[in-house]
Amino acid sequence: MAFSAFSWPFRRRGSGSGAGAGGASKSTAAAEEDEELGVTPQLLDFLRTLSPDAFKAAALQLQGGYAEAAAGDLTSWQERHAVLVLSKAKELAKIRYDLCPRHMKDKQFWRIYFLLAKSIISPYELRAIQKEKIRRMEMDNGKSKEVVTVEVEMQEPKGGRASQPSEVDLESQV
Repeated sequence: MAFSAFSWPFRRRGSGSGAGAGGASKSTAAAEEDEELGVTPQLLDFLRTLSPDAFKAAALQLQGGYAEAAAGDLTSWQERHAVLVLSKAKELAKIRYDLCPRHMKDKQFWRIYFLLAKSIISPYELRAIQKEKIRRMEMDNGKSKEVVTVEVEMQEPKGGRASQPSEVDLESQV
């Protein structure tokens, strides 16, 4: 999915007032989401040092074969990260506004962004990939356990009555 077609869920965050008992849990959940998506104070400090010229210079360097290797749509984690970072780092939003689409396409902007910020955000992206793999493995294991359980349940009635000891056998053992 191209990033430009990605829906912007800013209204969802702005809909609550943040007051009352739910405000603290919302801010805690938001902080956890920030951490999960790698939008940390370190990243925000790094983004303050970026300029449109840094993106233009990186675009010139990427015009070789490396740009083709890095081409592709954003992952779902990258899309969520991009939405969150644009809402938190107004400097990046301004750079994007200045550059897209006059100087570069949106897709190229995000490719360059993720390359420039790679050293800061890659541990968070890797952690998200690992969590997703673990979740898939657990789902696969859960499905296979259900299949085994169903097979066991189906096998029990076949020989169940003949192999169970009768009341007479139990009384004689006592």
